[in-house]
Amino acid sequence: MKYFVSDLIVGMGGIRDFGAWVSSVGRDDFGAEWSAFTHDDAYWRTLSEEVVPACTAPMTFHGPYVHIEATSPLASPEHAWLMESYDKVTDLAAAYGARHVVFHYSQLQFAPEAIPEAQRNAYAVMRDLTAMARRKGVHLVIENLCRHPEEGQHLFTNDEYFQIFEDIPEAEALIDIGHANVNGLDIERFLALYGPRVRGFHVHNNDGVSDQHRDYHCGTADIRAIMRWAGRYTEDADIVIEYEPHEHLTHGELLEEADELKGWVEEGKHL
Repeated sequence: MKYFVSDLIVGMGGIRDFGAWVSSVGRDDFGAEWSAFTHDDAYWRTLSEEVVPACTAPMTFHGPYVHIEATSPLASPEHAWLMESYDKVTDLAAAYGARHVVFHYSQLQFAPEAIPEAQRNAYAVMRDLTAMARRKGVHLVIENLCRHPEEGQHLFTNDEYFQIFEDIPEAEALIDIGHANVNGLDIERFLALYGPRVRGFHVHNNDGVSDQHRDYHCGTADIRAIMRWAGRYTEDADIVIEYEPHEHLTHGELLEEADELKGWVEEGKHL
């Protein structure tokens, strides 16, 4: 297992200093998850030409999700842009040994009648990106996303998220704990079924109602129990602390949290 902090906590403008800090820690089990955004040319150049090449710590990538939508029609410019973007991101991941690339199957909520076509498009993208990544030796991981019922219906129910990994045997997963807490996803059942295919976790917490990306000590999800399950069911998952900038933790506090999570994972290995 390795432990990461997402650069989401510092925002797009803070990645140089963030990378310098993560590299300075000097641990082979601690690193950064980079937001591999392609919608902003200047940001992409900074990330791909400066920050990632300079990073000496372990890395994971969060694939692009700004101006990216996997349910777009397959003949559309939007679909072509998604595929081009993930081609660039997986090339960078392969070049620098990123341990996984996170994929979002949709950024939207839907009217019920729109869901069948949207699901078909998302499935086609998941199959194609999984195959693309495998050809390059990259682990593309499909993240469970969060419902926003006030905006419409979520693309996949919890049962349908499970079904993705039946329908696409090569697919791998990342479990976002905060999203699972809002959706009521049965994390232990998922891990018991697909544990060897779970490559990572996003660790944050919330009130069980909305996706808040709070410190994992502050919310209703039992993070210790979930980390014990990670130790029990998964083989070499990446544990990623994923906070938004409203969580003002020091570098020392983030390292303490990574070590606490590591302790809970180790507990799970011996249960």
